[in-house]
Amino acid sequence: MTGAPGAAPSPLLSWLVAPRTDRGMRFARGSGEWDRYSYADLAHLVSLASAAFRARAREDRPGVVLATPNSVGFVTGYFGAVNAGLVPTAIAPPARFGGREDYVRHVARVLRLTRASAVVGDPVHLSILTDAAAAAADAAGEDGGGPVAVLSSDFSTGTETDRLSAVPAAELATLQFTSGSTSSPRGVRITWANMEANARGNSRLIDYDGSLQTVSWVPMYHDLGLVGCLMTIVSQQGDLSLMRPEQFIYDPRRWIDCIAREGMAYTAAPSFGFAYAARRLKPEDLKGADFSTLRSATLGAERHDPRGLWEFTELCEPYGFDPAVFTPCYGMAEMTLGITGHAPGTVPQAVHLDWESLAPEQPVKILARGTLRDAGAADSPAQWLVSSGTPIEGVSLTAVDPEGRPLPDGYLGELLLSGDSVAAGYEPPDAESSSRFVDGSVYSGDAGFLLDGQTYVIGRLGDALSVRGRNIYAEDLDARLGDTPGVDRYRCATLVDARRIVVLAELEPGEWAERLAEALSLYIGGVVDVTVFSCRRGTIQRTSSGKPRRRLMLTQYLDQELPGEVVAHRPQRPEEG
Repeated sequence: MTGAPGAAPSPLLSWLVAPRTDRGMRFARGSGEWDRYSYADLAHLVSLASAAFRARAREDRPGVVLATPNSVGFVTGYFGAVNAGLVPTAIAPPARFGGREDYVRHVARVLRLTRASAVVGDPVHLSILTDAAAAAADAAGEDGGGPVAVLSSDFSTGTETDRLSAVPAAELATLQFTSGSTSSPRGVRITWANMEANARGNSRLIDYDGSLQTVSWVPMYHDLGLVGCLMTIVSQQGDLSLMRPEQFIYDPRRWIDCIAREGMAYTAAPSFGFAYAARRLKPEDLKGADFSTLRSATLGAERHDPRGLWEFTELCEPYGFDPAVFTPCYGMAEMTLGITGHAPGTVPQAVHLDWESLAPEQPVKILARGTLRDAGAADSPAQWLVSSGTPIEGVSLTAVDPEGRPLPDGYLGELLLSGDSVAAGYEPPDAESSSRFVDGSVYSGDAGFLLDGQTYVIGRLGDALSVRGRNIYAEDLDARLGDTPGVDRYRCATLVDARRIVVLAELEPGEWAERLAEALSLYIGGVVDVTVFSCRRGTIQRTSSGKPRRRLMLTQYLDQELPGEVVAHRPQRPEEG
């Protein structure tokens, strides 16, 4: 295997050679119970996994693809691949994807791009992974290097063990794959230096030292789960409780009980998670709960929702919850993960924007300043934007114009990122993306601004509608959907181009549709068509971080490939003349 240049022991791997027996991880079972493994137990399983991979590894096939959920099989498979000198890649398991054929095509492409020697999955999913491995081999042809091994994630049955090392044998720590808003997956090349720098910055942001417990349900195939939770925790050999996303959706109380009844100090989730828990839980479910041990609740993966966060706060404040533990962050795989964060201990800042005056390279008009409390309690929380904090250690950020020139404080531009966490590019190198690597920095593709040292992220530049010099972002429209009675914004996605706005709604047709179409048409001044499209659950396709794959779905909508029906339409109004 190709060793990392000047490789030295990694703090993220030190637990393999000196594992603790008094700390470890536990994994949620469907029965409501947990399976616990000490770090010493995990290290033994890693040695078994490493031997299994090494027996199948080839110099020209350096990848291992992990299509497993949050489980002991994922953790041991990931570090087993690393110990064998291979590069692990985490992708969504079949249960988190669409149809079988789409999943087979997706995995086959990832197997080819990673040059994988093996793919790992739960025993119940080996059949579909076998089909994907066969499809990858067929596409590669005779020169493809032979079949990809399909392995069960249960490595405990192995008999051969490998010697464990804290020195990574490959330069890359992972290929972080995302489908983005296009149909083709792309991998972000994360080096060990990237991973170590970002895990260190994340730890210092939340003052994490491994002595207190963490719980998470964020999937490991997302960078918030892999880097923000797993890598940050193992660097300190901290206690980590892992649930699967579907376990959280089925029973959010289980996650809350870990915090409020077992005294866990750290967690991470999109703001959607807190809003969902607030809707599902009742005050009587919290009898006897105590949130006072929670030190940091990291918010990532989507624009922060002041309405949902405040609903959770109102529900849980009587039981010791302090909104100052919310840690709004901004991150992306191209920067390994973390970029900015709001240090816990103070209620996050927020601003009330004049959204109708937003224009590129122009000053942002602020109507009011306040905190998350002010934003969440406002009559229209969607008009407020929550700060994502300040850059973490080792990261620099500025807002720039299209030529890359820095803009003054308070001016809207593209966020330009640099520092030790800048990844080593894409795989394939010419992957389509609105983010781009230039001279050791990352042009994020995100619109935002800096104000008094705080970072405010508005939305993707590629998902914006230009109206008379004003930019309207799809994320802004998403946030406004919940202002219409009867609309669950978390079951909707807004698609935009220069001529139209389409709202995909996984909701039954009703009077809400006409009200929503009229409200959006009024908000944008009637300058484009507004259509509300009712569709069945599961129609909205999302990236690994849960963001809508807007461009892909707009193409499918225009090609009449999405199942559903138009339930409201407001045509573009004639220009007055």
